[in-house]
Amino acid sequence: MKGKMKYVSLMLVAGLITIMLAACSSNNNSSTSNGNSSTEPSQSTGQTAEDPNAAFQEAIKKPYELTMALPIFGAMPPDMQAVEAELNKITQAKINTTVKILPISIGAYGQQMNLMMSSGEKLDLAFAFGAGGFYSSMATTGKVLPIDELIGKYGQGAADVIGADYMKGAMINGKTYGVPINNPFSSKTAIFMRKDLVEKYNIDISSIKSVADLDAVFKTIKEKEPGVSPLAAGLTTPVEYMRNYDRLGDGFGVLPGFDNGLKVVNLYESQEYADLLNLVRGWYKAGYINKDAATTQTTVTDLMKADKAFSYIAMGKPGILAADQRLTGKEMVMAELMPDAYSTTNDLLLGLWTIAQQSENPERAMMLINLMYTDPEVANLLVWGIEGKHYVKVGDNQADYPEGINASNVGYTMQNWVAGNPYAAYASINDDPNIGNLVKEYNASAKKSKALGFVFNTEPVKNEITALNNVMDQYRKVLETGTVDSQDKLPEFIAKLKTAGIEKVIAEKQKQLDAWAASNQ
Repeated sequence: MKGKMKYVSLMLVAGLITIMLAACSSNNNSSTSNGNSSTEPSQSTGQTAEDPNAAFQEAIKKPYELTMALPIFGAMPPDMQAVEAELNKITQAKINTTVKILPISIGAYGQQMNLMMSSGEKLDLAFAFGAGGFYSSMATTGKVLPIDELIGKYGQGAADVIGADYMKGAMINGKTYGVPINNPFSSKTAIFMRKDLVEKYNIDISSIKSVADLDAVFKTIKEKEPGVSPLAAGLTTPVEYMRNYDRLGDGFGVLPGFDNGLKVVNLYESQEYADLLNLVRGWYKAGYINKDAATTQTTVTDLMKADKAFSYIAMGKPGILAADQRLTGKEMVMAELMPDAYSTTNDLLLGLWTIAQQSENPERAMMLINLMYTDPEVANLLVWGIEGKHYVKVGDNQADYPEGINASNVGYTMQNWVAGNPYAAYASINDDPNIGNLVKEYNASAKKSKALGFVFNTEPVKNEITALNNVMDQYRKVLETGTVDSQDKLPEFIAKLKTAGIEKVIAEKQKQLDAWAASNQ
């Protein structure tokens, strides 16, 4: 994947690290959010009246090299070192720090982080996925540091971008261990389709309101576009995104209707889940889903880019359509498949920037995080790369590829949300220049899960979680792509989940949720 990787469905991350994935709420009401002004050192490092520039200068007196672990989706960008060199020009001038970027393929990222943090290998900054309890596990096992005091001294700018209420959602046992990425803190199920084929066959997207409206669309593509799968399934499955519940972290115990009186239930025993499996089984048998859906290691956006698919189901949110157009190299249209967007902790904590417990200079690490969230120069480098080489500025607050460069041959790409605050960088030419404020308004209007802010600590049931993930690896993709009939496999799947300890996990989650609710009354 060599697109700009903007706002790609973060639920992919959940499918990958236990995993899914995320893309991006904003406080774009300051000059540092529009990409048109620079930030002075004292501002960009969160200095307060009690900690003036003299104390800051003392803190950065000695040079330091930070190691920053960065998840990479797709091929390693060939120009990563060139971008790193440009970044170091800025960080040396502002915080007397050089940055060594450690790019790690997404498939190996979770395991590599655990190994590095357990061994004490050189590491300062690490991106932590919130999916599957990855962030909470890193926090509760001491692999990342509590950063409340550091935020107050050197990271207030980043905290202000996220907002005080949402920063509370990153707390575990009363302490903050990471700064959430600035993203849409709510989402709803949607289908993304190739615009050229929609127009070619006069598909009325305004008539698509739910998954029940998709059969006729898929039938048209199947009959008239040989070799093109009407619906793509790749590293993630369509069923992962067709939900009306709060996953409560790992999905082992969910909250139906985002409320349910805070009673946790087993999704996989629900009629809703059985009905969805029957739906996708029908699609698969009709030839609407690619035949290798259960085994492919290709992303849905790559399938679209290769002209092998017409559509895919993911989570809709502001900016995602323009982002996916960059990923696929196709003009796309989107139809929402559920009426309301709900904000959940999974949406809020799709990813966070954390400081590794072995960091020899946590203060400098927090300063860099703050620059990532507040400094347009840093943000543009991380999101876009080098101006003139990887992008050109278009208008006041937008960027595009230079002439002769596109998603297939650009030398630097990154999921923009990984940068922390993509709204501190230029918007894509396909985005509304005011996208940050649009996302902020979207978040404000979103309905909120009754469990918003609850973070499940998986440590008491970590062995069960491991066993459950092994069961998921065996059954989930074949069931949720319709590759096998659920009549026999679903009961077998449920039985294996129970043997692996799902009831114990649900009981523990209910216990923690009850305690959380009591403390937040």
